[in-house]
Amino acid sequence: MIFVEDIDFRVSAKGFLGKNMLDASFGQFRTLLSWVCWKRGKYFAEVDHKYTSQICPHCGTHTGKKELSEREHNSDD
Repeated sequence: MIFVEDIDFRVSAKGFLGKNMLDASFGQFRTLLSWVCWKRGKYFAEVDHKYTSQICPHCGTHTGKKELSEREHNSDD
């Protein structure tokens, strides 16, 4: 299984790296990745980019902002 965040790169392109963000072909990479997954029989999905690391996938609890070093949610917090 492969999951990618559904990010709108046009919003990111307004920032510091502007044109370089759009030239990097992130959207094309996502399309190619989904095709390779389909071809090899693997599951591919795009997930909403809002609060992906803040909402527990099991119980739906919103845990708030986390530091970049925190990569997983523990339901016993």
